Amino acid sequence: MSMALRDWYADRELLLTGVTSDVGRALLEKILRSFPDVKVYAIVRSRHGFNKDDRIKNIFLSPRFERLRQEAPNAISRVKALEGNLLYDGLGTTRADKELLRNVSVVLHAAGPYNEVFRLCQKLPRLQAVAAITSIFHHEGRIVESLEKEEEAIDGPVALVRVPLVGPTLREPMPGFVDLLKGPTALMVGAGFALGNSEFQAEIIPIDFTVNTLIAVAWERAIAKNVETAVVYNAFSIGCTWSDLIKKGRRANQKFAYPTFGIRGMTSMVALYRTLVLLFEWLPSMLCDTILGLVGAKKRFLEEHRRVRNALRSLESISSRPWSVERNRVYLLQQRLTPEDQDAFPVSTEIDVESYVLCAAAAAKKYCVDEGNISLVKIFRLLFFFLIAVSLFCAFFLNGYHVLAKHDEL
Repeated sequence: MSMALRDWYADRELLLTGVTSDVGRALLEKILRSFPDVKVYAIVRSRHGFNKDDRIKNIFLSPRFERLRQEAPNAISRVKALEGNLLYDGLGTTRADKELLRNVSVVLHAAGPYNEVFRLCQKLPRLQAVAAITSIFHHEGRIVESLEKEEEAIDGPVALVRVPLVGPTLREPMPGFVDLLKGPTALMVGAGFALGNSEFQAEIIPIDFTVNTLIAVAWERAIAKNVETAVVYNAFSIGCTWSDLIKKGRRANQKFAYPTFGIRGMTSMVALYRTLVLLFEWLPSMLCDTILGLVGAKKRFLEEHRRVRNALRSLESISSRPWSVERNRVYLLQQRLTPEDQDAFPVSTEIDVESYVLCAAAAAKKYCVDEGNISLVKIFRLLFFFLIAVSLFCAFFLNGYHVLAKHDEL
C-alpha cells in the first residue's frame, strides 16, 4: 500500500518556483500550513528595490497569509529565498545555492516558463518528482491527457498540470478569498459586461484546488512505478456554464455589489457588447469623474473602469469558444487519496456555485475595492435616477402642456 500524501511529504525539502505569482503564493501558504516540518527553498528575483528576502517578507504580510500567521507565526523561518531568474541557465542561482538544493526531493513550479527549471532538476541527486503548472489554453482540439510534440522531449519524474483560468478560493485559506481583480473574479462579482458565448462551459478552477492538484500530482508521480516519461493531468473546472455563473451571482451582486457602473452579463454580439459598455459603463464613469473634477475631488471611476475592462478582456479568447478537455486522470487521483487527504487536499468535487460566488463577492469587496468608491457609486446612482425621474416628469409635463395648448386653440 502506498504511503499517504501527508506522511510522504513529512520532513522533505522542497523547491518552489514562481512563488511571487498568485498560484505561487497560494502554494507556499498551503505547504507551510499543511506540512509543519517541510523546508522550502524559493527562487525569487530582486525587483523594484526589494531584494529576495524583502519580497518573501512582503508575501507573508499579505492578507492571504493571515491564517498562517495566526496558526504558525514562525513558519517563515522554514523558507529560504534563493536569488534567481526562470529565464537564466541554472535559474541564475549561485554554486553555493545549488549545493543547498542537493537534498531537495520535490520541485513545484507554479508559474512561468519551465524549460530551465527542468534542466536544473536533472542535476538534483535526490529528486523524486517535479510538478509544473501550464495552461490548457495552449492546446487545440480535444485536450487529452498526453504529451504533445513540443512536450515529448521532457524526461524524468515529471508531471505537467494543465489548468484552466484560476479563480478565487473555494475553501482555503478562507472561502472565496481573492486579493487581485482578474478576469474570472470580475465576471463573478458583476464588475462589468463580458464578451463571449454564455452557453459554453466556464473553464475556471478555484486557486486552492490548483494548489492541491499540484501537491497531489507530485506525490502520485513520485510513488508511481514503471513510469519513466512525463505524465499530464488536466485539472478540474467548476462544472457550470458562463451563464450559470452570472445568474447564480445575482444574490451576491445584491449583497456585495461591486462599486462600478458595470452591468452583469455576457453576449457574443460584438456590436451589442461595445454599445452596452459604452453607454452603461464608460459614459457614467466619465460623467462621474467630470463632476468629481469640478468639485476638486480625485477622479477615480474611469481608472476603475479600465481596470475592470482589462480584467474581463483576458476572458474573451476563452469564453468565445468551447473547450473539450479530458480529465480522467485527475478524477482517479482524487480516489487514490486517503479519506483524510481527500479532505485536506481535494482536487475535484461538486461545487455550490451560488455560494462560491457569494463568498468571492464578499472577499472582493473587502480586499479589492476602494471603500470610498462604494459610497460614491451609491450617491451618483441616486443622482442619476433623480435626474432621469426629473427628465421624465418634465417631458410628461411639457407634453401635457402642448396638448392643452392645442385644445385651447381649437
